[in-house]
Amino acid sequence: MRLRNGDFYTNVFTNKLYRLNEDDDSSWYLSLRDKEGYHETEKTSGRDMIRLVKGSYIKS
Repeated sequence: MRLRNGDFYTNVFTNKLYRLNEDDDSSWYLSLRDKEGYHETEKTSGRDMIRLVKGSYIKS
């Protein structure tokens, strides 16, 4: 699996749509946009993000 900045993933438990982002330090995080603005998940390494995405998300 390859991570790509800007890809969208749907959480299989909540059915919410998240965007995958990479910051300047090569850390990855998912962001959720709702009426209140953007919410970011905890930043993690690419390897850990792959594990997270494979277990709980479907690429949209």
